[in-house]
Amino acid sequence: MPTPTRPSAALADVIPLPVADLAALDLTTLADPERLVTDAWLTPAIERALRLVDQADPHTLAAGSHTAPGHTMLLIAPPQGGHPAWYLRLPDGTTPAEPRPTNQTGAVLPLVGALDLALYRHRSDVDGQRSQYLRTLCPGQLCLLHTDATTQLTGAADSVQLIPTHLPPIDPHAVPLSLDDYQAAAATARYRLTVPRPDDAGRPGGPRLEDIPGLHAADLRHIHAQAGALHRLAADRTRLSYLVTTTVLTPDRYEASRTTTLADRLVLATADDRGFEIRLNTNPHPDNQQLPHTHAYPVTAHILTGGYLHTVHHRTDGKDNGYFTSRDLRPAVTTTELPGSTYTLAPTLVHQAVVLPGTTTLMLRGPHTADAHAAADLIPPISTWPAPADGQAPVHARRMTDAEHREVYGSLAAAGVIDLLPPCR
Repeated sequence: MPTPTRPSAALADVIPLPVADLAALDLTTLADPERLVTDAWLTPAIERALRLVDQADPHTLAAGSHTAPGHTMLLIAPPQGGHPAWYLRLPDGTTPAEPRPTNQTGAVLPLVGALDLALYRHRSDVDGQRSQYLRTLCPGQLCLLHTDATTQLTGAADSVQLIPTHLPPIDPHAVPLSLDDYQAAAATARYRLTVPRPDDAGRPGGPRLEDIPGLHAADLRHIHAQAGALHRLAADRTRLSYLVTTTVLTPDRYEASRTTTLADRLVLATADDRGFEIRLNTNPHPDNQQLPHTHAYPVTAHILTGGYLHTVHHRTDGKDNGYFTSRDLRPAVTTTELPGSTYTLAPTLVHQAVVLPGTTTLMLRGPHTADAHAAADLIPPISTWPAPADGQAPVHARRMTDAEHREVYGSLAAAGVIDLLPPCR
């Protein structure tokens, strides 16, 4: 299994920030995902960043800072005693220079505001503006960009990201900051880190389920733009409860709901004429979730409860589809998925996860465009597959029984995801 490169030092003894654990990650052997899938580091990181901004000496730090298309990189602490340098990345809300490969494995840690990430496989994707993975990183979510991953980061104009690094960031468009520029950027950082932002969690935007357009010919950005429908559904507890508990009453949804090697899946809405389906995934099987796999369609996922450590891989065998093993993979982006996280993944990329117990996600399944595959050398043993409902051999996936539906309803109600309505059957 390919393992990401480890940075030469960690921040763990400065603030409780598990960057070294994340960078050294092997998803097949991780024993304690709870240590990583958390935002407990966020408040200490902001507090320390503010202290460093207040103590910063422009005469010594301005030369190590720069502005570039889309953002300013503000050095607030040089590397010292084995600890990395700390930069604050201050986006200006505009699109940065074209996507380019990263020259070193490094962390990007959103402190305030939203940061949009786009991942590309190769030059033809960049030239054709065909991103293969899209997500919005929110404060508290760790993100590791692996060496040679071709990415583009676009931050909101009020956002700040922390960049810990042992090597100075390289940008061919960089312009060093003057003393006055440094002081102005430090004032901007201080303002963004201290001014409260409105809480929009109760007012999700985006389309309703009924308003999602046809996705048969849609590109990944257009599919990702429909994520607001998942946000709306997550915020509408009454509707979510209704859709979950009436699955058994709708023949097509009942037939499509499955218990699988990875998790249980309820189908909440189908729209074959528009090329999509809305699913709820729950009861993950943690050991099997670590299986690197592709989907037969683009997927948009929105995490409701729990969370997971998520790595998106490039294939190194030159193929976009078909048979592969773990030896054909190179990690591109690793992130922590917390409640509220949303991402969209193309079927050309392989992903895998280390999932916390109690994790539940909403998923928009796009139109089928490929065959689904998994790393052939890491297929979970048959003994871990769902037990058959008919007494025959275990299967990779099968229709859920009525009893299993009721068990799922009960567990979702106990977790506070839905209100348990009267039995439907």
